[in-house]
Amino acid sequence: MAREGLHSSNEIAKGAAEKCKSRGLPASFWIRSSRGERKASAKSGLICVTPAERRAACRSSQGYRKGMRQMKTVLLHVNRDAGQDSRLAAAIDLVRDHKGLLICLQATSWNSYVFIGDPYGASYISPEALQSVRDAENEDRQLIESRLAQEGVEWEWRRVEGSAGQALAAHATLADLVVISQPEQKDAVLPRAAPLVADLVVHIQSPSLVVPLGGKRFAPRGNAIIAWNGSAEAGHAVRLSRSLLRDAAEVHIVTVSEDKEGSSPDELAQYLARHGIEAQTRRQPAEDASISEALVAAANDVGAAYIVLGAYGHSRIRETILGGVTREMILHSPIPMILAH
Repeated sequence: MAREGLHSSNEIAKGAAEKCKSRGLPASFWIRSSRGERKASAKSGLICVTPAERRAACRSSQGYRKGMRQMKTVLLHVNRDAGQDSRLAAAIDLVRDHKGLLICLQATSWNSYVFIGDPYGASYISPEALQSVRDAENEDRQLIESRLAQEGVEWEWRRVEGSAGQALAAHATLADLVVISQPEQKDAVLPRAAPLVADLVVHIQSPSLVVPLGGKRFAPRGNAIIAWNGSAEAGHAVRLSRSLLRDAAEVHIVTVSEDKEGSSPDELAQYLARHGIEAQTRRQPAEDASISEALVAAANDVGAAYIVLGAYGHSRIRETILGGVTREMILHSPIPMILAH
């Protein structure tokens, strides 16, 4: 808690900075030394501060954001589907929050418009179908760019031909985050449900923000939960999400299964603390629910705006046949997710 007389983060940061200055210490030295503990040592030169002072000084320090992964380049999947409005809203909120660039990628696959035209198997696209698709794409672009102009964010438009998955993977090379949608429920019963999300997550190095259809709106500075099982995938997702977690109102580390593969929740909390992120650990009982249902219940309990999840700890073939946490979360989570493999 902030000390008496310090009522805003700016005042808290100013008070902490003055403490550093009085000792002749740079803020970076204080951040590394104190770790937010209320301790003072004449021998080590530590300063007695509150955790709130530490976090505020960290965030106001010029060196704190330097080297920290920020979402400066966000890649958005543009397609006239049920999830486009929620995808666009999430991308706008994120780009505005990080003062970044939004890349709108419009990919057109002609496979659905190909006709077999002669007995030798030659195929073609009718001029009418081609013009209809182009008109729809142009209309879509005008609507989105009109909204972006009103939102006051920086963007660029890219139009490519080919499958959406391949195009997004190619353009994600220099993207900090890719924004895609949860599959429509009519596709959830298919054996290869969620192919776009799955293909993208396992083939790119950037994290993906999966926005639910008609679910909770993504709030970059809301509460966050980390689905933690100690796996390499979970750790990778956390590292890629640090800039988001740093700005979250609250961070909760949630474990469901006792079958942990690596580091404990407490070790993760200590890791995050070294990056200026305060996190609480939480054991969520599964009882008769699945792990995915338990994670959603935990997210609802703490009012989480998004879930950080390591994707596909098991092979995708196994998850498709037997089911799995990643697949169930992609298909049914009502809460936005940050996924990384």
